[in-house]
Amino acid sequence: LVGLDETITAKQLSLRIVVVVTGKGPLKTQFLQKISKQRLDNVAIQTVWLEPSDYPRLLACADVGISLHTSTSGLDLPMKILDSFGCHVPVCARNFKCLSELVQDDVNGRVFDTSLQLQDQLFRLLQPLATMSSGSSNSNGWPPHGFGDLARYSRALEGRTKWDENWKQNALPAIETAVA
Repeated sequence: LVGLDETITAKQLSLRIVVVVTGKGPLKTQFLQKISKQRLDNVAIQTVWLEPSDYPRLLACADVGISLHTSTSGLDLPMKILDSFGCHVPVCARNFKCLSELVQDDVNGRVFDTSLQLQDQLFRLLQPLATMSSGSSNSNGWPPHGFGDLARYSRALEGRTKWDENWKQNALPAIETAVA
């Protein structure tokens, strides 16, 4: 986020970014301590704990989600990505063994291995906001947050099987077979 802020300043863009950090993960305190020491002019960071009913509402307002999840087994998939996808919000996700089961790079989001890659992806995805006038729509009629690659990724998420349908189609039959 520091590098992203510096890039926006160096390019003298009017882009302003709000990052909302959710949850109570074990690294939250360390993250907050580290970020509190930074002077950011173009990036504001807020941490929130939300009621379950408010979480999808917040996600639906986002332009892009960020997943820093890594898997020790390489087999578990981050629910945060599924939550974002359920709201048609594309993600930038840290790469690991089975991530491609959810995120197809440059189809429904982006995949990164380093913080510099994430910084570059976020800048490229969000930078068009700086060139749009307030309250305008793009040529596709999407609101200002539905532009360029983010709009394309979001459209790729439309029609995805919802969690409960997917569970009934895949997990339930497997469990029923196992206990029969």
